[in-house]
Amino acid sequence: MVNSGQEKFFYNETRETMDWEKRSADLNEKFLKVFHYAFQHSKAYQDIFRSEGIEESETKGIEDLEKLPILHMNDLVERQKNDFPFGGFDTIDPGHIRRIYINPGLICQPGDWENQDTSWAEALCGAGLKEGDRIINTFNYHLWPFAFMLDDAVKMIGATVIPTGVGNTLMQARIMQMLKVNGFMGTPSFLMTLTQRAEGMGLDLKKDICLERALVGAEMLPESLRDRIESKLEMTVRQAYGTVFLGCMGYECSYKTGLHIPDNILVEVVDPNTGKQVETGHLGEIVATNFSTSYPMIRMATGDLSMIAPESCACGRTGPMLKKIVGRIDQASKVRGTFIHPWQADEVISHYPEVFKYQVIITREDHKDIMTFVVELKEEVSRPEMFRGRIERSIKELLTVKGTVQVVPRGTIPDRHKKIEDRRSWD
Repeated sequence: MVNSGQEKFFYNETRETMDWEKRSADLNEKFLKVFHYAFQHSKAYQDIFRSEGIEESETKGIEDLEKLPILHMNDLVERQKNDFPFGGFDTIDPGHIRRIYINPGLICQPGDWENQDTSWAEALCGAGLKEGDRIINTFNYHLWPFAFMLDDAVKMIGATVIPTGVGNTLMQARIMQMLKVNGFMGTPSFLMTLTQRAEGMGLDLKKDICLERALVGAEMLPESLRDRIESKLEMTVRQAYGTVFLGCMGYECSYKTGLHIPDNILVEVVDPNTGKQVETGHLGEIVATNFSTSYPMIRMATGDLSMIAPESCACGRTGPMLKKIVGRIDQASKVRGTFIHPWQADEVISHYPEVFKYQVIITREDHKDIMTFVVELKEEVSRPEMFRGRIERSIKELLTVKGTVQVVPRGTIPDRHKKIEDRRSWD
């Protein structure tokens, strides 16, 4: 059995354990560089700062962060509609765009020729993954940037990636067996699915599957699921938290005391009503600033709720930590690793004038997310099973995740209901 004790792994131990005053001074320089660059080169930020009366000379360092406006996802979406494809936030030379990623909701994002973000590499090392490992990457390589970000991070730590993406669990179980894969990246629920598939194939989880460590993300990790996976596979499972626009904002180390904030990002926890930072140990919304000079995101709101941990970690990292993610301030929910926003659900239903009212219900069964569109109709339709099938195809096409449709009598959905109601519980 792999030792699940308090081993210490670092991407850059000197940086990660440096005296905090020295580290924060360096972060201050990085922030000022990206702020000035955005102010001078980004059409979107020039407009935002001008409308807020922000003068470039007035921002002298991290201590002035709270003076800057918070960027919300709706702002990004609206600006992209008016200034396609990147909403004017990009500062990259069009000739230096290696990829254009398409996130759910047709939100575009540029990709540099060379990815300089080391935050996910830090997370991999925090999970105990290292040079020479063979790591299977089960995140989706189609359209979205996340799998590529992790792919680059594996290269940064000197390991080998097996880019399988999602689906085809039988083949993936065989790949893990034949290549003696010892590292995993993906959602915790998919790791459990692969485990069950391997069992169903008659494989010995202790002899035929060589997994030692996993970095999981994109969905909640209940401790019961972590315990179940670690027991079955005799491995360690650590989680990371982040977004494709900001990078990794927190990751677990072997001590599991919280989510370490990586070295190259600024993370705040703020009062969502005022944008002011809350005191350590108090609940607020996570807001982050990356250091990308090609696609800067300054004080971008995540909608996720957490708090800065008051204690330090015995691993020796000197930066702040987030406690676990405890919920969201809006109705957006993450289903099988993909955010579903109310406006995206509206887009699905807008194609069906027969629908009088709808609500999205998210539940969880056997560690798997279930998304159900509950709909009331204006009047009965002929062949309702075909009508449900049409909406379910639209859900898959527009939201990129599977959902089912349940038609209910008029009056079932209450007035002033939430468009998305998350009924999952996490232990």
